[in-house]
Amino acid sequence: MELAGGWFHFGELGVDFFFVLSGFIIAHVHGGELGMPDRAPRYLKRRFFRVYPLLFLLTTFKLLAELPQILNSAQSPSWEKILCSYLLLPSTNGEMPLITAAWTLQHEALFYALFLLGMILGRKTAAGIMFGWIALILAGCFLDAGLNGMPRLLCDAHNVEFVFGVLASESLQQRLRLPPRILVACFMIFGLITGFVNYDPKLGMDQSLTVRGTLGLGFASLIWLMADHERRIGHLRWPRAALWLGDASYSIYLAHSMVLMLVVGVFSRFLKGDGYEAYGLALAAALAGIGAGACLWTWIERPMLRWSRNFGS
Repeated sequence: MELAGGWFHFGELGVDFFFVLSGFIIAHVHGGELGMPDRAPRYLKRRFFRVYPLLFLLTTFKLLAELPQILNSAQSPSWEKILCSYLLLPSTNGEMPLITAAWTLQHEALFYALFLLGMILGRKTAAGIMFGWIALILAGCFLDAGLNGMPRLLCDAHNVEFVFGVLASESLQQRLRLPPRILVACFMIFGLITGFVNYDPKLGMDQSLTVRGTLGLGFASLIWLMADHERRIGHLRWPRAALWLGDASYSIYLAHSMVLMLVVGVFSRFLKGDGYEAYGLALAAALAGIGAGACLWTWIERPMLRWSRNFGS
């Protein structure tokens, strides 16, 4: 059953916002360190501990949970898939990682690695890397070569959204010329409306470069306007619950898909075809995913991050 006539598919746009925001945050926090190779070890340590320990833990948990099914099935995951799932590398045959949602983290890890090169080699080289990356994305999308593995990851249209986030941060920090706010607002309206109108839910994550580019422009402009507003009026006060959920967002993101499938798999058999029951199950599954991720953040991820601050210091 497809709920709300398929409108929930537009929740996938959260991935586009996430990539733009990631580019913005990394450039905002570390943009001044480009060309400072002595800062690279600290950057690498922080990025590693932010992403990999929890990924290792949950990937192992899912692998163990599915072990009985794997042993009784002829279609067990390949060693390549398992290794790529742990290391956030793209598989050569296009298989998704064991934790399906972690495919976005492959893009994230690639962006972190390219930014690390810029930190080591300097700002001019970083600009060259960025323009070279854009050229690869254009080539991959226009040639439609049916790529797999690392070439596909490098050329994926999603990656252009990191670039928009970086440009928004560079502009706000006045390393690029500041545009008028009214112009940025026009970019935001144009980008979001154009991207939304051209978004095809049937394609899922395989949208065109035009859609990714316009959404990247729209979300980057939105983030630019919000950050500029905060800079002008001072620190904004957000509800503590919102801040707490933001801190727990990575745990929620990694855990939610497993919990959703578990809840839906167990309780969907009791549905009698009533649409209201399906909506109730969807809500319960969503709340269970958030709750499980929140517990994971409180008892596992947050203590690990606190410990990591003293690691190697």
